[in-house]
Amino acid sequence: MAKRAANGSIDVTQGVIWRQLLALCVPIFFSSFFQQAYALINTYIVGQFGGKIALGGIQSTLSLSELAIGFCVGLGAGCAVITGQFFGQRDDERLSRSVHTAMTLALVVGALISVLGVMFLPAILTLMGTPRELMWEALAYSRCYFGAMVFSLVLNMGTALLRAVGDTRAPALIIASGCVFNVTFDLIFVAGFKMEALGCGIATALTITINASMVMVRLMRVQGAWRLDPRRLGIDRSICRSMLATGLPLAVQSSLYSISNIIVQSTVNSFGADAVTGWGLAARLDGIVWMVTEALGVAMTTFSAQNFGARNYERMRRGYHVSLVITVGVIGSMALFLLAFVEPLARFFIDDSAVVSYTSTMIHFIAPFYLFYSIVDNTSGAIRGSGESLRPMLLTVIGTVVFRVAWLLVVVPLHHTLQTMLLVYPVTWILTAALFVAYHHFGHWLAHAETRRDRLELDI
Repeated sequence: MAKRAANGSIDVTQGVIWRQLLALCVPIFFSSFFQQAYALINTYIVGQFGGKIALGGIQSTLSLSELAIGFCVGLGAGCAVITGQFFGQRDDERLSRSVHTAMTLALVVGALISVLGVMFLPAILTLMGTPRELMWEALAYSRCYFGAMVFSLVLNMGTALLRAVGDTRAPALIIASGCVFNVTFDLIFVAGFKMEALGCGIATALTITINASMVMVRLMRVQGAWRLDPRRLGIDRSICRSMLATGLPLAVQSSLYSISNIIVQSTVNSFGADAVTGWGLAARLDGIVWMVTEALGVAMTTFSAQNFGARNYERMRRGYHVSLVITVGVIGSMALFLLAFVEPLARFFIDDSAVVSYTSTMIHFIAPFYLFYSIVDNTSGAIRGSGESLRPMLLTVIGTVVFRVAWLLVVVPLHHTLQTMLLVYPVTWILTAALFVAYHHFGHWLAHAETRRDRLELDI
């Protein structure tokens, strides 16, 4: 136990639950906070020094970038679940093999996404209906972003593995340093060299690359069984199958969710450049809500994975209920704050009345319903920590993706207003939350997870 703690890890299989959830959650939140901070800094610097067209071009690529990064995060989360279970079991040999298998997957898959992304970007942005006046800026930024995708997957995989063993502090510090790098590069390339969206893309790519290198160094320097040795990189077939069985549904779910967001973006594009910019700014402003939601969900997944590995099933259940209580208090308060101050916050980033009006309308339609999606994140995190990810993926796809796409393709064309489009969020969030709560309480996800674990142990 002492050796593990000395390497920055947290063993959550015993102790006070709410303290351990916060110990996991708070560094994850600050990690996400600094990621969002340099996204907001990008928005501010480009808005001030690049202008509305450059800012709109970047905002029009957000859903496409989320598609790629969502796949990466999902795959990394699945690999981390298996790693966390080995950590909870105190199986150091398989813990080490899982880390090296996961990082090898990150390098191979990341390189593939980088190449394919850069090749097909023009066609994809055209299919999305990106406004012509925004196209050059959108291409310039997204080519830089996708060119660095291999480093992005290494970064996300590495941070997921560190969090799986309870080390949430190191990723937070690394991302915080990335914020400093990003500000510096933005000032050089956007404010200094006047490179607009291209400069922002270069700054983002350089920051991702530096952060990925720092995560690799952290993994190579720890003294625990999860230490990364580049000479041992390779694929353990049994562990890889288990990781893919857990990670691919998460990756596919994230990708499908992002595809639905691309359809949302295409719908927003039909309302003109001001709506596109307002939509992107709204996404930046409520990013802090999603940071907290994500942090609670990831903390719940780590907590559930370690306790599943240790067979502490009652502790898993109690941790879920504690996490829900924390979620209601924190997310509810943040939603009220954003509703009250959305207009002055929007004007801080860009002094354009049309953009601010769109941003305010969008936030007022969706902010009252953040809590429902937070419940989805908590409940899915509790279930996925056991390694059961296929059925949660199906619930998310049905509740959030299928219904959302149907709404956008059928209802919105009949009533082509921004308000009709925005209604898709509260409706799908409420539906998905109801599905997940029902499955958590009445489904047999724990039995499925136990069966999968028994098969893995027989294979190895």
